Amino acid sequence: MHSNIFGGALAFAAGFGLAAAGYLFSRHVLRTKPERYALSQTLKQIVQVLFLVALFVVGGYTPWDRTWLVVGGVVGITLPMIWFTYRLVKFNDSLHTESEKEDSGNG
Repeated sequence: MHSNIFGGALAFAAGFGLAAAGYLFSRHVLRTKPERYALSQTLKQIVQVLFLVALFVVGGYTPWDRTWLVVGGVVGITLPMIWFTYRLVKFNDSLHTESEKEDSGNG
């Protein structure tokens, strides 16, 4: 339990959870208030940076090295975002496709 890899894995899992929550938040904003998407991304970025700062600060009070915690958190946020960004783009495209079908039926 005192292995640095274990601490990094915990930070990765927390970062993955944060990335998943960010994806769900972005999807919700695109569905309900797309004009506020840019603001939501700024807020999401602030939360992610605060998470990494918290890992660094709290890392001194854990049995694990700060470096492993921060690297695990960074990878946990970044790696899943590749998949989540792809899914978010597809979701956004599907929203525009649906609205174009509705518009073409009215003409």
